[in-house]
Amino acid sequence: MVVILETVAAHPEGVTLSALARMVGIPKSTVHTLTQGLLATDYLYERAGLLFLGPGIELLTMPLGDHQLERLAHDELERLAADTGETAQLAVRSGDNLVVIDQVESAQEIRYAVPLRSRRPLLTTSMGKLFLADLGAGELTSFLKERGELATPSGKTILAERDTIRESGVAFNLEESVAGVCAAGAAVRGASGKVVAALVVAGPAARVRPQAEAIAARLRVTAQRLSARLSRG
Repeated sequence: MVVILETVAAHPEGVTLSALARMVGIPKSTVHTLTQGLLATDYLYERAGLLFLGPGIELLTMPLGDHQLERLAHDELERLAADTGETAQLAVRSGDNLVVIDQVESAQEIRYAVPLRSRRPLLTTSMGKLFLADLGAGELTSFLKERGELATPSGKTILAERDTIRESGVAFNLEESVAGVCAAGAAVRGASGKVVAALVVAGPAARVRPQAEAIAARLRVTAQRLSARLSRG
């Protein structure tokens, strides 16, 4: 499996299963079986018939600074969950996805939660919008065009919301990715000023939507405090 991962890593533009089999000199049927296991464990992911390194590898090799992020953020997540009554999450970008690396679930019987290290889409989530809005205008347009999303509802939404998200530091997902679930997110910035993570509060739409602005204000303060702590090291 190591040679498969090394080969995929050498092709950041993605590689097809057939090409991968030729490169590693293993029958395609065997490579297919091996890659299924790697896909299931998030060491690889597939998009449009191409294989890429997945978040499992990125998190396995996460640098010290990102472990520090988890350590510093966990108590903030606990406070957010206690103050809002909803699930609080910390996510980082991994390619075209976000990976939830920490989570404190709501204590309420009906709540929203995801498995740790699960992938979430960039385009339709509040956490993803924060990373996309951090791109330059030209970068964002190119990103959407390359993925065929420029004229889709999701693509048009992030283009329309980009400036507001950049100015406010918060983004919303009002049932855009999961019916009945709303979320607000705030950007955590590193010493360079770039977005390095997203803090999110998510829960049933009936509870979150009416207090979305209040949750966003709470998230903004928390994200600013966490950003300052990260910058100090």
